[in-house]
Amino acid sequence: MSRRHGKDRGLVFKNGLWWVRLYVNGREKWYRTDSKTQAKTLYGRLKADVREGRYFPEKYDSSKALTLYAWITRYLEGVTSRGLRNMHQYGRFWKKLLGRKLLADISADELRHIQAKMKAKAQRSPHTINRYFAALRHILNLAIAESYLVTNPVKGVRFFPEPTGRLRFLTEAEIARLRENLSPEHWTAVAFSLETGLRLSEQFHARWDCLNAEQGILTIPLSKSGKTRHVILSESAIAIVGGLSSWTHSPFLFPSPLISGQPMQGRNFVVKIYEPALKQAGIEGATWHTLRHTFASRAVMAGVDIRTVQELMGHSTITMTMRYAHLSPAHLRTAVNKASLGVFAIKSGSGTGSKTGSNANLVIRDEKIGMSEVPDMPVGIIGGAERVRTAASQFCRLLP
Repeated sequence: MSRRHGKDRGLVFKNGLWWVRLYVNGREKWYRTDSKTQAKTLYGRLKADVREGRYFPEKYDSSKALTLYAWITRYLEGVTSRGLRNMHQYGRFWKKLLGRKLLADISADELRHIQAKMKAKAQRSPHTINRYFAALRHILNLAIAESYLVTNPVKGVRFFPEPTGRLRFLTEAEIARLRENLSPEHWTAVAFSLETGLRLSEQFHARWDCLNAEQGILTIPLSKSGKTRHVILSESAIAIVGGLSSWTHSPFLFPSPLISGQPMQGRNFVVKIYEPALKQAGIEGATWHTLRHTFASRAVMAGVDIRTVQELMGHSTITMTMRYAHLSPAHLRTAVNKASLGVFAIKSGSGTGSKTGSNANLVIRDEKIGMSEVPDMPVGIIGGAERVRTAASQFCRLLP
């Protein structure tokens, strides 16, 4: 079948698919794609390779075709990312669903249908569904880098918007109820999290050789951001560490009770100890990460500035820390007061002829600004009813 309308050279629409036809040294090569856009992109790339002498047919040879199952298996064998557990979960999902398909046979339309079905079942949140597709996108990008795939079909999938949700932190009453439902040994782990704001993996992989007891500093060699960070311990956190006896038989602050020389499995502690205690205490909507939110929220509500909270939390950017800013509007109030006119913004008298139409006297006390601190300003009489305006108020009228 000839090209549609004879416009796009090298592109052929046949049997409902777009094909790329290329002639090199008198030999004809065909490549199948999922869409016209992919076909045009591939054709341009192949022609550029031919012109620059970099064209190798084996690069696009079907003999290198792999199934998604085989590629994910190969990927998981060599993965070393911090999210290894999650990647295994995502890998099992995609291998079961599309494992028999060749990488080149996976289409964006098929993935969109899968996304719609996952949302319709309502078994996973939009955020979780996005993580599954993000994992597949990463895996297929590696296949492209290894020349097993030309384009990534996940590019044709639009991810769901992810609401920020409610910032959950524990109240004083909830903390008290939680403590009542935990043994002293288990409460120690929870209290240490509340005092430090450490992430789950950071706390349960904390080592004694990374602790400077004299200065009260715990070093995290590899944080979530990929950098080493130093956690300043409070007096209560230092007291908790001082009460631990694991230094006599384990390199970890919180060792495994079953395997010698290994850290406690944080996930097991959460599932078997922490979550049942939450249920018994009648605390809903809380996770282990809620303890970290509680640490940050208590710091902000105690008057700690946002930049300092960022350092304490180990956030790489201030954006994540700004989620807690609404708990302490002090920095916004300070900014507003700096731009205020002070006592000159206070109108005294009956206010006859004013736009507000009120005859009541407005009394505002400003303890921070005194009359002696305000420079002399020329006063003029402008407008009807002899309304008095200062030079500053005249300037404000000119502002857009």
